[in-house]
Amino acid sequence: MSSGGGFGLDAGLRRYPWVSRALNAEAVYGTVLTAGLISAFSLYDPGLPALIARTVATVAVFWGAHVYAEIVGNRDLSWPEAIREALQRSAGLLWALIVPIGCLGVAAALQLSLDAAVDVSLWGAVITLALLGWWAARQRNAPALTKILTSAGTAGLGLALIVLKALVH
Repeated sequence: MSSGGGFGLDAGLRRYPWVSRALNAEAVYGTVLTAGLISAFSLYDPGLPALIARTVATVAVFWGAHVYAEIVGNRDLSWPEAIREALQRSAGLLWALIVPIGCLGVAAALQLSLDAAVDVSLWGAVITLALLGWWAARQRNAPALTKILTSAGTAGLGLALIVLKALVH
């Protein structure tokens, strides 16, 4: 049993260290970016397939720019090491697509309206951000109150996007 909660999460992540490395600042940034793009692109009522495609394409461009910036900015490593490090650090930007885009895909399969699909996706992003905040505090062996506050703080970023969407719509 792990000290973090009894689900063997730590042992599982030791088997898949790339997952733990992807739960990083870039994952938070990527989740906020993805949710913001979904909210902004939805204003043009593009339909769910176009909304998904535009969001994924835009995040992919941000990911590419982030990888490139990490490579050229990391002058302490050889080129191959810098590339490997940049790809590992930046993976969180791509992982961040999974929940919000997955929510849009499920909403499309259920034939929900664009507005309902966007709402589901944004709430999925809020939950993802809360979990990322919790994970960050957990990794630091923070007390429960700190975990809650960190989780609320990161979730607040997603809630801010929901408020902005409501103000614009």
